[in-house]
Amino acid sequence: MKIDLNETLKTLGLPLGLVALFAAVLGLFGVQLDTILLIIEGLVGTFALVALVIDILKWAGVVNDGTAGKWSAIANLVVLVMVTVVFKLYPTFDLGGVDAYIAEFAKVAGIVFAYIVQLVGSRQVHLFMVRGLKVRAFSYSMRV
Repeated sequence: MKIDLNETLKTLGLPLGLVALFAAVLGLFGVQLDTILLIIEGLVGTFALVALVIDILKWAGVVNDGTAGKWSAIANLVVLVMVTVVFKLYPTFDLGGVDAYIAEFAKVAGIVFAYIVQLVGSRQVHLFMVRGLKVRAFSYSMRV
């Protein structure tokens, strides 16, 4: 199977520097270039989960927009180290299969997070209507 690196990078949205870092660290541990490219291409679910976790932390107020890139770089570096160690210890590890499960988890977690945001947002709109605009018709406790 031939891998088109340009297409892979466009699809993943990865900057060339991150790919070079992944390749350099994995190459340092003796991983072949074809395997390195498969690893990078196979981490789509992991990248999605990292992005979702950072977005959740942003929503919770733990991460601000100015530092989100640093959080992402650190999280992706941790993933890189973990993948490198796993491939060094278990060269036949099925990263693609595990990443597919991670991708499915990220999808479900994203939907659950969107539902939570929707519930919180609906409550805030209701409170604004009742308390801010003084629309008493929307609250039995405020009717007099």
